[in-house]
Amino acid sequence: MPPAIPWRLLGGTLTTGGACTILSFIYITREIEFIPLAASDPIFHSEHFKQCNPNGNPTIHDLHVQRVPLSRIDPSLRADHGRLLERYCGGVWGGLGFAPQRLLLTRAHKHKDTTSPASLWTHTELLASAYQPGTDIAGHFEVVERSVDSILIRGGDEISNRGLRPLDGLIELSASVDHQRDVVEFGCKTVFFQGLGETRKLPMPEPVIWLHELYARALLASGVRNVLG
Repeated sequence: MPPAIPWRLLGGTLTTGGACTILSFIYITREIEFIPLAASDPIFHSEHFKQCNPNGNPTIHDLHVQRVPLSRIDPSLRADHGRLLERYCGGVWGGLGFAPQRLLLTRAHKHKDTTSPASLWTHTELLASAYQPGTDIAGHFEVVERSVDSILIRGGDEISNRGLRPLDGLIELSASVDHQRDVVEFGCKTVFFQGLGETRKLPMPEPVIWLHELYARALLASGVRNVLG
């Protein structure tokens, strides 16, 4: 039987991530749109998903997007798509949305070696990273793939656990420029599941799913804030 997942701790982490007031949270995420994720979405057919969830266990999944006029983007990023994607990803992990969880993880790992060149722990490191495959984000998230307009990250457990996990997940951060509309669409797509063993249950209880969706919106907002001019 898979080990019990510390939902109380995870719930506390997610709740901490929403430390701002409800009104301010609504304000900073007001332009973010929820889009249902279809079963045909490429993430469900990726090799990473198949390897991490070989039994096809149920998932919780969501896609949040925000469209920003190109005129609002930092001028130095408008013609450099790769740097735009990196800055967005840097804002997701180095911004306010992830800060509470980063601090908790840093405290939990204080007796471990966190000096690997690929490991990112500080606000400065997270903002400056190029997020190439193999990048370690606070010991619990790892960049597993990068394309022209997206960065795929595995999460859910410590990176040192390379096998199937009681809780596993994929996070796809994307930035695509629509020159016809003069907008940039930023996306945060998440898929979480139990990879170890077989189950027909969802990987999280309902209250944690709700907190997770709020958290995803906060991360997206942090990323977008980092690319504005």
